[in-house]
Amino acid sequence: MILLVFALLGLLLGLLTGGSLSKVSHYSLYGALLPIAAFLLKAGAARFLVPQTGAVIVCLIQYSLLFLFILLNHRRPVWPLFAFTGTLLNFLVIVFNGGCMPVAAALASGAGERLTQLAEGRVYAYCLADASTRLPFLGDVIRIGPAGMPLGFASVGDIMLSLGVAILCWQMTKAVSGAEKNESKART
Repeated sequence: MILLVFALLGLLLGLLTGGSLSKVSHYSLYGALLPIAAFLLKAGAARFLVPQTGAVIVCLIQYSLLFLFILLNHRRPVWPLFAFTGTLLNFLVIVFNGGCMPVAAALASGAGERLTQLAEGRVYAYCLADASTRLPFLGDVIRIGPAGMPLGFASVGDIMLSLGVAILCWQMTKAVSGAEKNESKART
């Protein structure tokens, strides 16, 4: 959810600074299906597997796909650095906690049924942070939305990754097509 909001903000900022949606198709993005495959893998595991079953394996495959996507695009300016940092932070906290993203217990108060599900381990690849949680400061420690009705939770890694996505979307609206590149070269 947070990635989508930041993507839309990046596109909006791009449009407000003279970019165009028609330029998006001219942006060379390598391995664009990799993050989609990572998302579908996690969503499928959450839908079809008993919570926490195979969570470490799913995490390793999911994050391998994301790191490969970033590697394929590493020469792009700025956004891969943010995306890599956010992805690495999330990967570390999840892998060190048995394939689960820990959610700060303080954030879950007022979350009703979601708190109960987290406490009982019924949310795939998420758990309630406790004294045994490793790297708790990298877990979901940021509430999105009001305390009584949170829309969700985010980690520092999520914020970094989301900034990378926003920058990517902004850059995509500024992409230069082949015809514009040739025109620019002809003028010089």
